[in-house]
Amino acid sequence: MNKEGDIFDKAVTLLKGLIQAHPFESGNRRTAYVVAESFIKLNGGNSKSDNGKNARTLQGIREGYYTDAEIRKWFIKGEIREFKRA
Repeated sequence: MNKEGDIFDKAVTLLKGLIQAHPFESGNRRTAYVVAESFIKLNGGNSKSDNGKNARTLQGIREGYYTDAEIRKWFIKGEIREFKRA
């Protein structure tokens, strides 16, 4: 695991890891989101990612649509481009 980076970098790694590993039968994206948000809060951060479009955004993360930098910006500023399948 990368020990470099701030809490947002680590939250991105945590979120993507849980979503892409698909460790549960269902609820993987929701669980990953709650875990990443909790990680940020427990480490003194403030996430602005709850934009009402989380389900689509998390689907995009699962499908590799977003870069780590985009996901990091989503946590920090609440901004991310709309997920669209190719």
